Amino acid sequence: MSGWWAAAFIAQWLLVVVLAAVVVAIARQVGTLHLRLGPRGALEVDSEGPSLGEAPPAMPAVDDDGRRVLVGGPGEPRLVLFSSPTCSICTEVAPGIAAAASAAGLTPMILHDPDLERVYAVPGTPFLLVMDGAGVVRAKGTVNNLEQVEGLIDLAFRRIEEVPERRAS
Repeated sequence: MSGWWAAAFIAQWLLVVVLAAVVVAIARQVGTLHLRLGPRGALEVDSEGPSLGEAPPAMPAVDDDGRRVLVGGPGEPRLVLFSSPTCSICTEVAPGIAAAASAAGLTPMILHDPDLERVYAVPGTPFLLVMDGAGVVRAKGTVNNLEQVEGLIDLAFRRIEEVPERRAS
């Protein structure tokens, strides 16, 4: 009987080693698939933040430099990042906002204003708004990297270009 138990014990350990190798192979395949798919777009949820296609109320706020600014209302097209001093992702995204805004002809605004976040129903930071010259929200979403920021800017410009086509038809 002891020979049978020894054989079963050895077979069990061989199966555990094979199973571990299969798990490692599957994990590598998932990683490869993740790399092939590339970065995901920003998370744009309709119920979060100001409504798309509408102009939220113009509100005074404090930017990241401590200056008073007016957010919303007519003015120059803006790229508004809601940020938090304790947000580690915000510290990675914020440095690229000025360059991304400049390349798109937008005015960058980085805000640390909890009161404005409540009024605008911002779900958390970093949250980005792309507003046109009339103060209308053209794109919005939670962003985690510069590619997502650029994606929202591109989406906003596509939506702006679509507006005249809808009126013509």
